[in-house]
Amino acid sequence: MGGKVLVINAGSSSMKWSLFSKNDFSIVASGIAERVGIEGSFLKINFEGSEIKKEIKLNDHKAAAIETLKLWQKHKIVKKINEVELIGFRVVHGGEYFNDSIKIDSKVIELIGECSKFAPLHNPGALQAINAMLDILPNAKMSATFDTAFHTTIPSINSQYGINREFAQKWGIKKYGMHGISHKFITLKLQEILNKNSVNFVNLHIGNGASLCAVKDSKSFDTSMGFTPLAGIMMGTRSGDIDPAIHEYATEVAGMSLKEFTNLLNKNSGLLGVSGISSDMRDLVKRYKENDENAIFTLNLYAQKIVDYLANYINKVGKKIDALVFTAGIGENSSFIRELVIEKLDLPNLNIELDQNKNNISPSEIKDYLLISSNNSQIPVYVIRTNEELLIAQDAVKLYE
Repeated sequence: MGGKVLVINAGSSSMKWSLFSKNDFSIVASGIAERVGIEGSFLKINFEGSEIKKEIKLNDHKAAAIETLKLWQKHKIVKKINEVELIGFRVVHGGEYFNDSIKIDSKVIELIGECSKFAPLHNPGALQAINAMLDILPNAKMSATFDTAFHTTIPSINSQYGINREFAQKWGIKKYGMHGISHKFITLKLQEILNKNSVNFVNLHIGNGASLCAVKDSKSFDTSMGFTPLAGIMMGTRSGDIDPAIHEYATEVAGMSLKEFTNLLNKNSGLLGVSGISSDMRDLVKRYKENDENAIFTLNLYAQKIVDYLANYINKVGKKIDALVFTAGIGENSSFIRELVIEKLDLPNLNIELDQNKNNISPSEIKDYLLISSNNSQIPVYVIRTNEELLIAQDAVKLYE
């Protein structure tokens, strides 16, 4: 059956994976271990058009990996486990240590651990998955791809906060950005679409978590997420940017702890918190079209927050801008939000316009990408499907060629 590349995206209580053919990067199978270390854990596998689900106790990531591999063999997803030649891991935070994908060794593992202080909910899960696979598949070659790496090119003028410099440098406080794997994938895809060696554009990665990225000469120039994924535009359950002094106000007036208020900003704000309805865009669009006042206000606020960054980033990319790109769950699938955003974007001497027929094409009919702007638009607007797992697999192969 040939060699395989396994891509693992592990969280604190989950382990999402995709298995690719090494030869042509076609997807063999995918799946997830959910509720790892929590009651009610289970495995789910998608293979040859069918779903396999097994409820099983998974004490840790190693148990999740072992049980997943057992299911592979049982359902003949692989004949032998050693078919897995390469394993690429998504790691959320690489700090200032990693500006590209890298082969995993003991030093890399140590530095990923050190960066856990920046991503305490994500990096530890990645480390657990790496250590599990080192035990289970010691002969596989392993690599790490970092969500922050693409953003290490952001110049200091865009990454530094206006706080005491000595304090910021001592504690590593700066804009690191997130979704870098997706932003890089889209950059490479746009180069391919436009047949250019480098591109200048604004990428709108809009999912439940969301970030915009200003890309100049195919490098990240600025991005909306900051020191943490809480910064930037309003998201599914995250607030995005707020006045930082509200934290102190909340602790004094509402009697909340700092942790409780930060949790509210992360988990009960954004679309969910403002609307009081849902964090799911489909629910909100439905209610918007039914003239629900909360849904109408929420989606207008959401679009305005996106446009505030979009206008800023169009300016930062400059006159040589090649395109605007919508990607990720909402960006790829919600024609309504794309239209609302572009409608609110009102820039002097710059006409950006969608072709309504193209924009309203069913998401199922959009393959890798689709040009959705009209012939009158001065800047092309694309929908491009992101594929972070594919990029991680491709990087793993390149590293060990």
